[in-house]
Amino acid sequence: MEILIWGALLGLITGAIANSKGKSFGLWWFYGLMIFIVALPHSLLMKPTDKHMIENGGMRKCRKCAELIKEEASVCKYCGDQLVGGS
Repeated sequence: MEILIWGALLGLITGAIANSKGKSFGLWWFYGLMIFIVALPHSLLMKPTDKHMIENGGMRKCRKCAELIKEEASVCKYCGDQLVGGS
């Protein structure tokens, strides 16, 4: 019984980290519960999702190449497109 409590608590760590990067808390909590030793480094090394970066990171997609660029950019650093609304 005690091992299940510890597993559930350790799963919260991976769930919280993954949730902060735009992933599903429940799925990552379960992943952390089952194999914490693998799930923790995995959650730390993964990149945030594009949707999460757009919503929380001041990013937008380029209209031509669809790469994420800073909201303030006036020229896309990937394709060189002149962006409307940039500073």
